Amino acid sequence: MRSYAAQQRKPTDYIVAVVVAFLAIGLVVYALTLNRVEKQEPSHPPIQTRVITEAPPPPPPPPPPQPVMVQPPPPYIPPPKIKVAPPPKPPIQHSHQKAPKPKAAAPQPAPSAPAQSSATASSSTSASTSSSDSDHSAGAMPINNVRPEYPEEAQEENREGSVTASCDILTNGKPANCKLLSVKGGHDFAESALDFLEHSPVRYQPAISGGQPVVEHNHVLHVDFTLGDE
Repeated sequence: MRSYAAQQRKPTDYIVAVVVAFLAIGLVVYALTLNRVEKQEPSHPPIQTRVITEAPPPPPPPPPPQPVMVQPPPPYIPPPKIKVAPPPKPPIQHSHQKAPKPKAAAPQPAPSAPAQSSATASSSTSASTSSSDSDHSAGAMPINNVRPEYPEEAQEENREGSVTASCDILTNGKPANCKLLSVKGGHDFAESALDFLEHSPVRYQPAISGGQPVVEHNHVLHVDFTLGDE
């Protein structure tokens, strides 16, 4: 039989054994719990930090060139239109010399018949000579106070001109069948000159032949258009 002391120590050993068993169980449970936690937590790679530098912005586009300011020309102010009527040219008066009448021969006595015949022949020769002296070609200037119409556009532009034409001068002094030979200053002067020669009441001195007016063909006429003549 065990001693009394040994019996007294048996409950104490039992308690120690129980405590040790609980501690062992606690350690096993703690180890199992720690392993489970480690298995549940996934392994994360280490976090790497990197500084991202932004690319510099592109340079701004160059400014557009400044517009060139062009000074506009001054407004054109046309000069005032001054209508200057061409002064009328004084008509040229042609002198007309009348043939002197032949002087009648003094009567001769009747017996001298040959002398009377000689006087008559002398008288007719004198009349013929006087008539031939009065013959002339058509005049170059109007004999009536008729002027050509000055073209309005030429007046506004202060243009002058002249027209040379070839016309037939009829027996009444009227020009007909006119043809232009030359024009200076512009075509409007030619139109005005032809209208003046063929459709106006202008008259020229007709040609005289044998004491009678005759038609003169291709007579050259000049029509001048001038400003400021006095």
